[in-house]
Amino acid sequence: MSFLYNQNIIKNFFYLYATLFMLFLIYFFSNIDALGTVVSIMSFAVLLISWLFASRLFKMIGAAFISTGVILSFTAGDSFQTIISNTTSNLPLLFFFSILPWIGTVVKVGGLDESITEMVQDEQNRVEKIYGRSLFTTYFLGVFLNLSAIYIIQQVLSELFKKATVTLRQEFIIKSTLRAFSLAVIWSPLEVIVGLTVDSTGLSYFTLLPWLILCSVVTCLSEIYISRKEFKNVEFDAPFKNVNKKELKHSIIKMLVLLVSFMTLVMTLNSFSNLGFIMTVALIIIPFSFVTAIIMQKFELFVKGGWTAWRNHNNTLQNFAVLFLSLGIFSEGFNVSPLPGLMQQVFGYIDSYVVLILILIMLVIYALAMFGVHPIATLAILFEVLGPVMNSENMLSIAIVMIVCGLSIAPAAPYGLNATMTSQYLRINPYKITKINIGFAFRMGFIAIAIAMIPTLF
Repeated sequence: MSFLYNQNIIKNFFYLYATLFMLFLIYFFSNIDALGTVVSIMSFAVLLISWLFASRLFKMIGAAFISTGVILSFTAGDSFQTIISNTTSNLPLLFFFSILPWIGTVVKVGGLDESITEMVQDEQNRVEKIYGRSLFTTYFLGVFLNLSAIYIIQQVLSELFKKATVTLRQEFIIKSTLRAFSLAVIWSPLEVIVGLTVDSTGLSYFTLLPWLILCSVVTCLSEIYISRKEFKNVEFDAPFKNVNKKELKHSIIKMLVLLVSFMTLVMTLNSFSNLGFIMTVALIIIPFSFVTAIIMQKFELFVKGGWTAWRNHNNTLQNFAVLFLSLGIFSEGFNVSPLPGLMQQVFGYIDSYVVLILILIMLVIYALAMFGVHPIATLAILFEVLGPVMNSENMLSIAIVMIVCGLSIAPAAPYGLNATMTSQYLRINPYKITKINIGFAFRMGFIAIAIAMIPTLF
C-alpha cells in the first residue's frame, strides 16, 4: 500500500475531481441519460479511490454510511445501479466546496482580509473583545457570502492567533465562526432551509422574518454575555496594526459593494432558475471572483494565487469526497426505508401538545445530524411526517423551530459541511467540534422553542 504515500499521486489528485465536476456540469445542463450513467459510475469510482487516501476516521464514516445505505436500499427493493447513482445526490455540495478557494483568493488579493483583521483586532489583545467583534464580522459576512464567510474568517483568525496556544486558537475559531454563521443564516432568504420551509408550509417569508430575527438576536446576546465571562482576562501575543480609519472606511464600503453584488446575483439567479441554492452559489463563485479581480486590477495576482490555492485545496479533498458521496448512498437509502413511517406514528401520539411536537422536532433533527443525515433531508422527511399534525394554529411555531433547529445544529454536527470544513482546516477530529458546540445548539434550539410558543398564545 506504499502507493498511498506517493506524493506524485497526491499532488495530481485535483485532475480526478476536476474531471468529475466537468462531466457533472455537462450532464447537469444537458440531462443526457448516457452521460448521467457515466457520471454515476465515475462518482462511485471517485468515492472508492478517495476512500483509499482518506484519513482513518473518514474511512470508518464512509464504510458505515455505505453499508447502512446499501442495506436500507436493498431492503426497499432498489437495484445496485440505483445505489451507485445515489452517490451523485451530493455532488453539488462537493463541487461547491471545491471552488471556495477562488472567492477566498479574491478577498485576499483585494486586501479585504487585512480590513477584516483590523475589524476584529484589539489593541490589548483581549480575547473577550475580539470574540464579540469576530462574531459580528462573521455574522455580517455570513448573511451575504453564506459558507464562503466561514472559509474567509477562519483564515484571518488563524493568522491573528498564530502565536496563541493551539487550544485557545482552535476553540476561538470553532466558536466564533460556526456559531455566528448559524445566527446569521436563520433569517437569510438565501438559506436553502429557509426557502424549503417557506415552500413546504405555504407561509410568507415576511411572516417568519420577525420571529427568526428575534431568535437570532436573543441567542446572539446570550452568546456575547456567556463569552465575556468565559474569555474574561484571557490574552495572547499578537501584533496590533494601527488602523487608518479613512482606509478602513473605504475598505468596508468596498466590502459592502462586493457582498451586496454577490447577494444580488445569487438572489436574481435563484429567483429566475430552478438550479437549487447550492448550485446557484457554486456557479456564481468563479465568474464573480474573476470579474471582481479584473475590476480591482488584480487579475494576474488573482489567477496565480487562485490556481495554487484551488489545486492545493482539491488535492486534499479526499475526506470530503468520502463524506458527501457516501452520505448520498445513506440518505437516499434512509428515505426509501420504513423509518420515516415509524416516525409519523410517534408524532401522532403527541399531536395535541404543541410544545412536545416542537421539542421532538428538535431532538429528531439533532439526533439524525449526529449520524450524518443533513437537516435538509430531515426536514423533507418531517414535512411528510407532520402533514396530518400541522394546522393553522401551530404552523408558524413548527416552521420557526424547523428553521432554527435545522441551522443551529450545523456548528455541532460532526458530518455537516460546516464542521467538516473546519475540522479539515484545523486538522482536528470533528467530534471535538461537536463537544465544543453542542451546548450552543441546544441553547439556540430551546430559545427558538420558547419564542415559537408565543404565537400559540394569541
